[in-house]
This record gives sequence, C-alpha cells and structure tokens, in this order.
Amino acid sequence: MRILFLTNHLNGNDGWSRYSIDFIEELKNLGNEVLVLTSRKSNQTKINEHSILKEPLKYLANPLNFFLDASKIRKIINQFSPDIMHFFVEPYATILPFLGNVKSKTFITVHGTYSVIPILFNDFLRKKISWRLSKRYYARLDGIVAVSDYTKEHLLKYFPRVKEKIRVITNGVNLEKHKIIDLNKKPKNETKKILFVGAVKPRKGILEAIQACKYYRDNFSDNFIYNIVGEYSPNGSYYQGLLKKIKDYNLENKIFFREKVTDEELENYYLNADLFLMPAINIANHFEGFGLVYLEANAKGVPCIGSKDCGAQEAILDGKTGYVVNPHNFKEIAEKIDFVLNKNAISGQDCIEWAKKNDIKIKVKDLINFYQASKNV
Repeated sequence: MRILFLTNHLNGNDGWSRYSIDFIEELKNLGNEVLVLTSRKSNQTKINEHSILKEPLKYLANPLNFFLDASKIRKIINQFSPDIMHFFVEPYATILPFLGNVKSKTFITVHGTYSVIPILFNDFLRKKISWRLSKRYYARLDGIVAVSDYTKEHLLKYFPRVKEKIRVITNGVNLEKHKIIDLNKKPKNETKKILFVGAVKPRKGILEAIQACKYYRDNFSDNFIYNIVGEYSPNGSYYQGLLKKIKDYNLENKIFFREKVTDEELENYYLNADLFLMPAINIANHFEGFGLVYLEANAKGVPCIGSKDCGAQEAILDGKTGYVVNPHNFKEIAEKIDFVLNKNAISGQDCIEWAKKNDIKIKVKDLINFYQASKNV
C-alpha cells in the first residue's frame, strides 16, 4: 500500500511523534510505501518526509491556515496517489474538508484530549467553527483508530454517529528499541528507585505523586528516590510550585528532576527502576489517552502505578502489572508503592509478558487489517 501520514514530527520526543514513528517504521518495514507530512524536519533519514505543515495547534488558533495549506497538500496527494491518508495528529484532520475530492481512504488516530476539538475552546466563534469542521471531517473519514476504549467513549459522547467507524487499537511498545530484559540481570537496588518519564505538566500528576511520596516516607519507608525525567520550564509556575512542595516536605534528597536525557540514558533509567509512577489526572477535558510509558517500563520488568478514569486503566493490568488508583488519594498511592517496593506484590515477569502482548508489530498488523477492511483498499 501507498500510505500518506500527517503528523507533527518524527523526532520521537513527545507522545504524538513517538506514536507516529513507531507505527510508520514498522509499516515501512513490512513493504508499504510511506510518505510523511510534518511540521518540521526530523533527525531521522529512513522515512521520506516533507516538512510543509504548520504546528498542529496553529490550525486551531487560526482557521485561515486551512486555506493556505490545502493546495500544497492536494499537490502532494496528486503526485503520490496514496491508497491511505492517515491523520496521526487530530488537529491536522481539520484540513480534510478543504482538500476536495480525495480518492484515497482516510483515517484518523484519536489519542485523547484533541479527539473532540470544539470543547477545548471557550471562544464562541472558534467553538462554532471547530464544531462545523469536526462534523465534516468525521463524516468524511473512512476509519477512526482510538488508542483506548476510554478515548473511544469520550469521542462518542460528542459524535455518536461515528460509532461504526471506530476500532480500538491500543498503543504498542517498540521492543526493538525498548528491549525485553532477563530479570536475572536486572540491577538490585539498595535504595529503591521510582521513575517518571514525560512532560512536567499538571495533567501528568507529578504534584500528586510528590504528595504520595511524602506519605510513603512518613508511614512506610524512606529508602527511595524518585527520578522525574522529562522537559520542563524552569521558570514556569507549575515547576516552581513542585520545587516549593518538595522543599516544604523535606524531600530534596528524595526527588530529582533529570530534564531531557539521551535515548541510552533513558533506557538506563528504565532498567534501574523498581517502580514507574505516573498518577495522571484529568483537567477539564484534558486526559491521558493511554500512556505508552507504562508499557516501556513493563518491558524492563518494572511495575507501574497509574490512574483510574483515563486510558491508563487499559495500559496497566490492575493487580497484575501494577495498580490503577485514584490519583487524588495520596494514601492509596503510597500503599500501592509499599505493595510494589516492599511486599513484591507484582511480578516483573508478568510485566514483561504484558509488554510482549502489546508489541508494536502486533498493533501494526491490527492497523493493516483495519485499512484492508475498508472498501477498495
């Protein structure tokens, strides 16, 4: 098949791009001809990409961008003649109504927050425009991939007519990059190591994790450190508030921000972790659609703690590969930390087996089957 993808970029350092590059690489490995439209050139050379798009949110901020870029995209479609056009980043689908008669089959992946774009706006005019655009592109799409049942149900609350178009294909972990380990070779830490990987922002539940760490220290054990790996704004109010909370709790020697790290360093953080902790929270209409990081941790035999009422409850097998908790209940989180670190309640091998069941190769086969189930593909 000839497949045209639209995504933000292929650097693999955020949720959208990591999802994109893992799926696209595997589809290409299976012999499909792939072309990717992005907003900026990446540092990879294996995949053919054209950087002609704007950043995704710019299409939401200014509707004029739809008209400005539609002709460029139409030209590439005419030259490439794809069988499939797949919007891996939801805001890019707003361009679809302006592309005219597209002969290829069209698909979108809905991850979470941006699956229902109109509810993100308070401004009446933008909300009205985005409702009209959303109805038009969801009506034209041939297929919708939801990364979790939670995301699917969220979408259907607002667009119930698309029910027959949706298939849930959860995120897959690239086990060639995040290699399965032999648990006999996993380091035994005298000081237990808890890990977070992701952007340092309110929705990821870092403040809630810090509160749980305090309760855990005060009531269970002080034998731990919590490594927070991810980009943050040094002068941002959220990050500064976290630092203040850490100081107020006297946790300066327990919790450390590691900023951005290399792929090799990240693998070492996963390898040396005893627990992965990300109690993500829902903020208004923003939520965790799945949480690929949980599977990446599982590949190293690391149990995870994530949140109920979001896609994390599908990334974690509660009581088997970790626990799903109320992210606002720091006592419950601390108790689960104790279960993992001190009571060995979760089997590292069970975590690894779950990662294997969610190998990206399996997910790509599911995606190809979905493509082929559509007529004339």
